[in-house]
Amino acid sequence: MKKSMKVTVAAISGALMLGAMNFAAEAAPKNFVSTSAAVSKAEQLEKEEIAKIYKLLEANPNDAYMVYVSNELIKGRGFETFTMGNVHPKYSTYDDYWKKASTLKEAVPKQPNDLPENYSFVSAEIVGPYSSDYHNEMKAEAKKLKKQIHFKKVNWVKSNLISLQYKNGTHYINFQSSRLDSKDKKPKGYVHITAEEMKKKYPKLGKEYITNTLSWIENGKSFSITTDPGNPLTKEDLIKMAKTVVKK
Repeated sequence: MKKSMKVTVAAISGALMLGAMNFAAEAAPKNFVSTSAAVSKAEQLEKEEIAKIYKLLEANPNDAYMVYVSNELIKGRGFETFTMGNVHPKYSTYDDYWKKASTLKEAVPKQPNDLPENYSFVSAEIVGPYSSDYHNEMKAEAKKLKKQIHFKKVNWVKSNLISLQYKNGTHYINFQSSRLDSKDKKPKGYVHITAEEMKKKYPKLGKEYITNTLSWIENGKSFSITTDPGNPLTKEDLIKMAKTVVKK
């Protein structure tokens, strides 16, 4: 799975400074002066634009921005497109989670109608857009606007991953959805594997990944329900929840 990419002001500035130092070591004094001036101007431009975003986020911390910095400025030593703001929100209450999840234009996991007794909501998280999803769009817009640095607010309505966790003492249930890659296998119906079967099939898998898992495809997304190895919930129990856990 691709990882979310974010570049800080210090990282970009550091790359620019390093590029200038390497160039200066081989250049004549005249070139050193002009290069230093160019780097200084590039740094200042980048800092000014990033400062604008920070100011916007101070007023609205839940907003998210995509930022494009031309490779001419970062000299290939960083990512051209990155995110700033809240693109990976985490929630401690179900109501707060649902406020965002219900705005997404896709199927999302919700609390199932048949949640077993004594299980209570613990946490949730939503992984929003990856900067790579916006790279071509941001680069094209920057070129059209003739800008070396370009940013814009993104009101993202699709997720890359959603996870809900419920607990009952030492037992847990995790409900998860993820974006389905076109290359992923698309099995039909529910696929169930117990913790014991998983341990035998993947002997080198870390203990934290050994779970009882029910997975399926619905509305173009991958969904799963996982429980801890000692959980008494059966395959039938998981399927019962699966039938009402997806909000289309």
